[in-house]
Amino acid sequence: MHHMKPLKSLTVALVALFGISGLVGCSGAKDQSTGGDIKEQGTTKKDVTITFVGSQNWLNKGSKIDSELNEAFTKETGIKVDMQVIPDDQYANVLKTKLASGEAPDIFMVSAGVGAQKFLPEKYFADLSNEKWVSRYVPYAKAGSTIDGKVMGFMTWSVDGWGMLYNTKIFDKYHLTVPKTFDEFTQSMDTLKANNITPIYEVGKEAWHWGIWLSQMGAVAEKNNPGLYDKLNSNQIKFTDVKEFETSLTQFKEMYDKGYFGKNPISNTWDSGYEAMGKEQAATFLGYTSYQNEIAGKFPDSNANDWKMYPIPLADNNVFSHSAGGNMRVAYKDSKNLDSVKAFFDFLARPENLKKYYEARPDIQTAPSFTDVEAKPTESGKSLVENAPGGDGMDMEYGVLYWDNTVVGKYIQDMMLGGLSPKQVLESIDRDRAKLFSATGK
Repeated sequence: MHHMKPLKSLTVALVALFGISGLVGCSGAKDQSTGGDIKEQGTTKKDVTITFVGSQNWLNKGSKIDSELNEAFTKETGIKVDMQVIPDDQYANVLKTKLASGEAPDIFMVSAGVGAQKFLPEKYFADLSNEKWVSRYVPYAKAGSTIDGKVMGFMTWSVDGWGMLYNTKIFDKYHLTVPKTFDEFTQSMDTLKANNITPIYEVGKEAWHWGIWLSQMGAVAEKNNPGLYDKLNSNQIKFTDVKEFETSLTQFKEMYDKGYFGKNPISNTWDSGYEAMGKEQAATFLGYTSYQNEIAGKFPDSNANDWKMYPIPLADNNVFSHSAGGNMRVAYKDSKNLDSVKAFFDFLARPENLKKYYEARPDIQTAPSFTDVEAKPTESGKSLVENAPGGDGMDMEYGVLYWDNTVVGKYIQDMMLGGLSPKQVLESIDRDRAKLFSATGK
């Protein structure tokens, strides 16, 4: 599961971006729960058990908060929650098998955004659009849980994005500022290189990390060509048709050839990145917004908590591109316990229960999915939003069907080593996608 590492810290600060502020809807907290009604129905609910299946890394992480909330719900309503935790690398297959064999759990977890599609939403997911808590979603949570115009997910997660994390002390020392264009960027990198500092530490042994660079170019391409993702997802347009993709790959190869990634980036592992940044051997790293906390934990003298971030400046990108909000719970459409499931979601959505949840999950507390929970952003998250005047949008990993960072990353590695041209990288992606589209008949 090595390639999953970054997704484990799905956290970012979108305070400025989504205008999350103050406490909203607290006075209405009581009516948002149907807990009271259930009690009045007497013993009818006492023998109900709802089944709930999730992936290991998504539940009780660093705490027992999911189990604690399940027990509190049972205590209040008598409805039992049978939570089954499946190892991450088996989860998708186990869930597909359960659905296909007619043993769908009452609640199961899926990725937000296009990642949910592989579990056939129209066949299995209940429409939750009319639930009261939907009105308290922040924009990314509503967008990430909406499929075909219907809210189909209950999300208590966070949103994260990738950006250029830079050591502010090194930048100040050489009078470097946040680059607004690719030209300004190359000037900064040249200065660092001239002073024997690796401009960017690239964990080039990990194919998926090369893929992240191109994934982040989706949001600026969509902004310049509204409707691009819809066209890519309905097979009306190819990757070779999008000029931002070819421009960014051409510039990316130029960065590699100029030595911006240091001596032999292809041999660098993920774990070696912490030391390179923590010991000031490198100035910049493409990371997610909570990555600086991990460096600070390993190298306390680095002051990594104070570092900042800007969007990848390839193709003059100035958009903050992010995930769809991690993952969400969905209700099985034909569950005989659908009322109990909705009551459970109401219970979890109460402001006081959300507060407990996020306090137990500091890894995702930076950008909660509900308006009435206070965000605790990192410097990276705040600065990334401030340095993205182009606004925000979803990256390709979460917004485009059949995207695979590892597969794309291998093509990019090949390009770096001179095996493929930028155009051939895009042609390879198009070929793979064409096969997958024809397999699904789209």
